[in-house]
Amino acid sequence: MEEILMLKNVSVFYGEHPVLKDVNMGIRPGRILAVMGPSGSGKTTLLRALNGLLWEEPEAEMKGEICLLGRDTRTMDREELRRRVGLVFQTPQPFPFSIYKNMTYAPRYYGIRKKEQLEEIVREKLMMAGLYEEVKGELSKSALKLSGGQKRRAALLRALWAGCDTLLLDEPFTGMDPETMKKAAALLKERRGERAVLLATHDREAIRELGWRVIDLT
Repeated sequence: MEEILMLKNVSVFYGEHPVLKDVNMGIRPGRILAVMGPSGSGKTTLLRALNGLLWEEPEAEMKGEICLLGRDTRTMDREELRRRVGLVFQTPQPFPFSIYKNMTYAPRYYGIRKKEQLEEIVREKLMMAGLYEEVKGELSKSALKLSGGQKRRAALLRALWAGCDTLLLDEPFTGMDPETMKKAAALLKERRGERAVLLATHDREAIRELGWRVIDLT
């Protein structure tokens, strides 16, 4: 089975300071890979390199090669790369409108317009994330008023609906209590489909419990 993402001797420098050094790895469709390490070990830098955001930082230099389905990502259009390699940041921000509109944004983008169908999608998505009972009476409320854990689960839902080949998650379980973390992890496992999922985390306990493959940057 061909790897969706392949990294070959990837190193990142800020001036003379190396943040990543000779990272080699591949990730296949339908797999979840956890990148671990303490703060400052380069986890977020790695995600930004994979998504192409590192190109926006003039002080950063990357050596080596990152390939998406055999294509060197540096030869790809940036908009195409970011559409195909989605990134959910550590502190996700919902769109500044209602919970309902946040949940229907992607379905509408993909052409779904019928009210009944959209309502069913919202219900199913919120139930998947364990959010339905928490917010079912408040769908018109601004999504910006959700708690931190709720925002992370909502952002994960939005990302899983998008048609990306690879999903990158930066510290997705930060600030979640154990029960909320289990709901988010179950959602990720159930809905990953054929996309590759790469998540950066320092939570060794959570990853041990989830049993995902691990790359350690320490």
